[in-house]
Amino acid sequence: MSITPKMVEIFSGTGGVGKTTLATSRAIYLAEQKKKVLLITIDPAKRLKEIMGLKDDQAGDVIPVENPFGLELCLDVELMSAHKTIKRIASQSESEEVLNSRILKILTKPYGGLNEILALVELQLNLQKNQYDVIVLDTPPGSHFLDFLEGIDKIRDFFDQSFIDIFNYLDDKKRSRLKTGRKLMTMMISSGVKKLLDYLGKVTGAKFVEDFMGAIGAIYSTQSTFKQALDLQKELKDPARANWFLTTSVDQNKIVEAIKLKNNAHNYMTTQSILAINKTLSEELRTWQDEDNSVESKLINNLIWKEDTLVEKLEGEFKSIIRFKEIIDISPEVHVTKLKDQWQRFES
Repeated sequence: MSITPKMVEIFSGTGGVGKTTLATSRAIYLAEQKKKVLLITIDPAKRLKEIMGLKDDQAGDVIPVENPFGLELCLDVELMSAHKTIKRIASQSESEEVLNSRILKILTKPYGGLNEILALVELQLNLQKNQYDVIVLDTPPGSHFLDFLEGIDKIRDFFDQSFIDIFNYLDDKKRSRLKTGRKLMTMMISSGVKKLLDYLGKVTGAKFVEDFMGAIGAIYSTQSTFKQALDLQKELKDPARANWFLTTSVDQNKIVEAIKLKNNAHNYMTTQSILAINKTLSEELRTWQDEDNSVESKLINNLIWKEDTLVEKLEGEFKSIIRFKEIIDISPEVHVTKLKDQWQRFES
C-alpha cells in the first residue's frame, strides 16, 4: 500500500487514540523526506504544545522548530490562536474595528464559538502563502472535529444574500465602517427584526444590542477574508489535494466511535479516506506465537484473531487501512520517533 503526500493532511479521531502524536510523527516523517512542512493543531487540549515543548505565548505564531527530538530537520509548528487569527484578518482587511469589538473578544476565547470558523480561515491563510509542500492539520477530537467541518457552512450561512444586500447598501452609500453596527441595527429594525432587538434590549440593555450589531458590522467589514475560506471546501474534498486520516485504536468502542465520526463527516471523509489504527499488537504477538496449546498461546491467538477480525470488518470503508504498532514507553519523544519510523512502511 502506498500513501502519497498531499497538500493538506487532516488527522481526526476521538480522544485518547494518539491522534496528535500520530499527526506529529507524520509531519516529522515528511520533513525528513526534505519536504517543507507546517504542522498546525486546532485541538484545544494543545497536546502538541507538550510534545514539541512550545510555550503558551507562542500560540498563533508559526514557530520553526530546529532538530526536534534530536533529528536533523526543521519543522514549522503553529498552535491555533483565535485571537491571533482575528488580528491577521484585521490587518489583511484593513479593518481594525474588529479588534475593538467586545463581543468578538468573547467569541474568540477558547470554546467561545468562533474558534472552528477561524481555524478554517487560518488554514486558508497558510495555504495562500504557498510556502509549504504539506500542511498537516491536527483537528479537535470527536464532536469538536465535526464543528470544525461545519465551519464552512457557518461561514456561508452567515454571509447569506440578505446580509450581503445590507452590506452592499452600506458600501454604496459610502457609510463609515466605524458606525456600521449602529446603522445595521437601524436597517435591520426596519426590515422586520424590531421585536427581537427590542426584546434583547429589555433583557440585556441597549448597550449590548449596539455591541452585538457592532460585532456583526465588524465581521462584515472583513467578509472578503472569511469568504476566501469557502474555497477550502473544494480543496479538502479533492482526493488529489487532501489526505484524510481517521485515527483510532484496537478497541471495539473506539472503532465504533470512529465509524460514527466518519459517517457524520461523510461529505468529506469518503472511501478515499485512510483509517490509521494505532496501538496495534498483532504484528508483535505473531513473533511470540508458540505451537503448543498452552493458555498463553491461546490468549495470544485470540488477541490476534480479534484484531484481524476488526480490521476485516472495516475493509471497503476506507481507501487504505494502516496499522501502527503499540509503543510501550511513557516518553512522548520515544512515541513520536518510533511512530515516525513506521510511516516508511506505507510509502512503498
